[in-house]
Amino acid sequence: MRTLTIVLSLALAIVAGCGPKKTASPGTQPQPKTEAMTNLPKLWDFWATWCGPCKEMKPTIEALEKEYEGKIEIKSIDVDQNKDLAQKFKVEAIPTLVFLDAKGNELSRIVGLVPKDTIVGRFKTHGFIQ
Repeated sequence: MRTLTIVLSLALAIVAGCGPKKTASPGTQPQPKTEAMTNLPKLWDFWATWCGPCKEMKPTIEALEKEYEGKIEIKSIDVDQNKDLAQKFKVEAIPTLVFLDAKGNELSRIVGLVPKDTIVGRFKTHGFIQ
């Protein structure tokens, strides 16, 4: 049933241009740990190879990885190859950017294509940078 829900959500995302722009309030659920957790705050970019807005955002994510290396863990997560993780984070549309503290707790998320300054603004809001 969950697999069907994910498939239907992703199909809707395709039809709707990979999902609307929206932001969510900070989450209260504890988040899963991954194999390579660091003591850095995190930005996880949930994306897919077939998603146009995800492809458009890729250069921005890569630039942020270089710019904030050693300060913020930035990870791109292909939802087709990491279905369980996407499901645990309740990713319903892509691209989805999930901002996590150093312990892996979700602070907020942004769904949809956004400019670099919006992401950097969120880094500042969460105290990742000054």
